Amino acid sequence: MTVFNNEQLRAVKHRDGPMLVLAGPGSGKTRVITGRVQRLIREEGTYPSGILVLTFSKAAALTMSSRFQNEAGTAYPVTFGTFHAIFYHILKRQGLYKTGTILTRKRKSQLLKITAMRLNILRCSDPCWIERMLTLIGIKKAGLLDSYVEMTKEEEEKLELIFEPYVSICRKENGIDFDDMINECLKELKSNDKILKKWQDKYRYILVDEFQDIDSRQYEVLKLLAGKRRNLFCVGDDDQSIYSFRGACPDIMKRLLEDFPETDVCSLKVNYRCPKNVIEHADRLIRHNGSRLSKSQECNDIKTGCIEFKSVNSSEDEARLCLEIIRSVTGKASGDHKSTGVLYRTQGSADMLENLLNKAMIPYVRRDGAGNMHVSEWVADIAAYLRLAVNGSEDDLLRILNRPDRGLTRECVHGRFPDRDLISGYYPEGSDEQLKCRRLFKDIDRISTLNGFGAVNYILKVIGLGGYIKETYFQGSKEGEYENEVEGIIRKARDHDSLRMFSESIEGPAVKRSEPDVKSQAEDDCVELMTIHASKGLEFDNVIMIGLQEGLFPGKRCESTAELEEERRLFYVAMTRCRHNLYIIGLNKDNYGKRQSRFITEAGFAHETVEVFT
Repeated sequence: MTVFNNEQLRAVKHRDGPMLVLAGPGSGKTRVITGRVQRLIREEGTYPSGILVLTFSKAAALTMSSRFQNEAGTAYPVTFGTFHAIFYHILKRQGLYKTGTILTRKRKSQLLKITAMRLNILRCSDPCWIERMLTLIGIKKAGLLDSYVEMTKEEEEKLELIFEPYVSICRKENGIDFDDMINECLKELKSNDKILKKWQDKYRYILVDEFQDIDSRQYEVLKLLAGKRRNLFCVGDDDQSIYSFRGACPDIMKRLLEDFPETDVCSLKVNYRCPKNVIEHADRLIRHNGSRLSKSQECNDIKTGCIEFKSVNSSEDEARLCLEIIRSVTGKASGDHKSTGVLYRTQGSADMLENLLNKAMIPYVRRDGAGNMHVSEWVADIAAYLRLAVNGSEDDLLRILNRPDRGLTRECVHGRFPDRDLISGYYPEGSDEQLKCRRLFKDIDRISTLNGFGAVNYILKVIGLGGYIKETYFQGSKEGEYENEVEGIIRKARDHDSLRMFSESIEGPAVKRSEPDVKSQAEDDCVELMTIHASKGLEFDNVIMIGLQEGLFPGKRCESTAELEEERRLFYVAMTRCRHNLYIIGLNKDNYGKRQSRFITEAGFAHETVEVFT
C-alpha cells in the first residue's frame, strides 16, 4: 500500500475542480498522479475510461501507465498518452485522418526536397538546410515564429516562398504531422460544439504531468476539454521550465491561476531524491529568479551528500579531474559505472572528456538529444586539416578539398596522393585551379608550424573554414550557437602546444551515442554523458557538472532577463538530478577574460574549499 505525506495525500484526495500541484524535484509527483487516479476509480466511483492522463513523451506515458496498472493490480482502461497521441486520436475518431497518414521525419524531408526542387531552390539537396526549414515550418505552424526564432533575410525569403507549396503537397498525400495535429484539433473543438461536447463528456477528469512544459495551444485545448466541469489536475514546477525554444513558458502556471481563480494550490515540499545540502544550494540559486511562484523544499531526512566544488586552470585539467572523479565514485575503471551522470550545457564541453574515457576504457554512453546534430561534421573538417598538417591521408584531403569551396575536382587527388606535384599538375600550368591547389598545400605546411591554438585560428580565419562552417552547419541556428561551439574547440586548442596531441584530442574514436529516452540493457553499466536538457526527468547517484564558464553557461548571447532565468533554471535542473554526490568543476579565469559561471557563486559555492587540479 502506498504511503503519502500530508501534501501528497491532500493532492490525491482532491475531488472536483481545478488543482495546481507544485511538484519540486524528487517530490513524488508520479506517485501522486497514479494515486489520485486510483482514488477516483475506487473511492469516487469514476469510470476509468473517463480519466485522461497527459505526458510529454511516449516513454513517460508507458512508464506511468505501467506503474499505475501494477499499483492497481488490474487493467483499468484509463487513457495515458502524449498530447500529440491524444490530438491524433480525436482527429482519427472524427474521421479526419486514417492510420498511416502521420508523416515521418524522413517523408517530410522528401516532400520538402521535392517542393524546393520545383521552386528551383539551389540548396534543396543540403540535409542541414532541409532540417532547418522543417524546424522553421513547424514553428510557423505554431504561430511562434516572431517570438522564438531569429532568421536571416535569406531564410525569411525562402520560408515565405516554400511554406504554402510544402503544406499543399502534404495535404495532397492526406498527411499530417505533429504541428498539424494540434492546429486541426483546436480548430475542430472550437468550431463544432457537438464534437467538443462529445470529448468533454468522454474525459471528465484530466491530469497533466510536467504542466510547465506545455505551450499556449496545448493549454487552449486543455481549457476546451475541461469545459464546465473544470476538472484540471495540473502537476508541474515552474523552476524546471527549460523548453522555451519549443514554446513552453513558466508563466503558463500563473495563467492557469488567472483563468481558473478557484484553483486549489498544493505544494509538494518534501524532496525524496536530493541530500539536504544539495537542496540548500539549489534553493539558494533558484531564488535569484524573480519570475517564479513562491515555494520551498525540505529534505526527506537529514542525510547530506558529498558536494565538492573544484576550480581548474584549463579545459584539459577539467577533463582529467572529471575522469578522476568518475574513477573514485565507480571503483576504478573495472567498477560499477551506472548511475553516474556528467552534465553540461553545450555538446563541445564533453569532447575532451570523451577522448579520455575512451583511452581509459571506461564504458560510457553519450546522450546529446538537445545539442547541435551537425557538431561532429564540422569538428571532423577541422580534424582533417590538422591530420594533413601532421601526416594525413587521401581521405582527409578529399574531405577538405572544397571546404571552403575552391572549385577543385576530386579526380585531381585519386591515384596521385601524397605527391603534391602530381596533384597540382592535374591542372594546366598557371590556371586558377592549380594556384588554388598549391595555395592549399602552403596553408597545410603553415598549419604544421603552429600550436593548437594558432592552427585552429589559421584554419577558421585565414583559410576561411569558419565562414564555411557557419554557412553549412549553423545557418539559421539560434544566435550565438556557432560562436559557443567554436569557443569550445578554441578552449581545447589553448591547452595544447603539440599539434599532434591536439589533433588526437579532438579526433578520438567513434562516438557512442544514444537517444535520451532509449536505454538498452548494455548501457546500464555506463557513465552517462548528456546535455542538461537531455537529463530532464532522470536522476543519478553521482552528478558531475562541467563547462561552467561565462559565455558557455550562461551563453554569451544570453542578454534578456527571461533568457538568463531560463539558463539559471537549467543549472537548477542539473543540480537536482543528484541522489548522493554532486561535483561542480569551474574553470578559472582564462587569458581572454572568461570567468567561472555566475551560477556557481549564486548557488553559494564560491566560499567552498577550492582545489586546483594539476
